[in-house]
Amino acid sequence: MIEIGGLPAHILLIHAVVVLAPIAGLLAVLFAVVPRLRGRLAWPLGALAVLLAPLSLLTAQAGEQLERSMPESALIEAHAEQGDLFKALALVFLVAVAAQLLAAFPQALIRTQRLNGLRRLLDTRWVRAVAVVLGVIGGLVITYQSIVTGHSGSASVWSG
Repeated sequence: MIEIGGLPAHILLIHAVVVLAPIAGLLAVLFAVVPRLRGRLAWPLGALAVLLAPLSLLTAQAGEQLERSMPESALIEAHAEQGDLFKALALVFLVAVAAQLLAAFPQALIRTQRLNGLRRLLDTRWVRAVAVVLGVIGGLVITYQSIVTGHSGSASVWSG
């Protein structure tokens, strides 16, 4: 089992996920619905989404190692299932954020002449609308799942 300072790594890593996921979710929703903030939110949102994906995978791996060292429990199993779902949703969230960023700034992200067709496609109204919807849904889902997963983990620890 991976330990940090004598504590299981999962216990420490999960705090980063529980804090960063709702912040990233909120930024994704704000990015989608408040166009004037997009310039300021693009880098923090992109960085959080990129950070959250591997962090959730690492946290899940540490959690699986911790789970193997614990006695079997229905609560721990439920938390593990929620964690598996969160891990997948973090990857989907990363794709949704990438779509948001590409649709909002196609000229900045796609500079080569060979990709002019893609840049024009990304600059269409319907693609921007889909990106807004993806951003809102992705932000709400990652926030909700982080709360549900965190709650199931705390219930497995504190319910005895």
